Amino acid sequence: MSEVINAIYEGNGLVRLEKEPQGVKPHERLAILIVPIRVSKELSPEKAGASSLRQQLQGFEERYSLETPEFYARFIKGEMGDSRDFIVWAGLHELLQRMTSKTPFPTAGD
Repeated sequence: MSEVINAIYEGNGLVRLEKEPQGVKPHERLAILIVPIRVSKELSPEKAGASSLRQQLQGFEERYSLETPEFYARFIKGEMGDSRDFIVWAGLHELLQRMTSKTPFPTAGD
């Protein structure tokens, strides 16, 4: 289950979500990917988020001299290993794909 929820960091490790996550029970353990975005009057949170993801992906591409589609294909085949950078890179790529596709995020039970 994946879902994009806008949030505000309040400090001291606290993040306030704009809405309740779907299909999550109280006190259930979660893995959360936090992507900082800068929202301006010209950009919606969704467009700013996609822009931020693209910038972060570009950083990985430059660091490893590898384009994201090629990296991701090799990562899925198990050819890249499971370093923290590669897991984050793959997660950012998947999140951007879901944000920019017309396919909705899966919900509980999907």
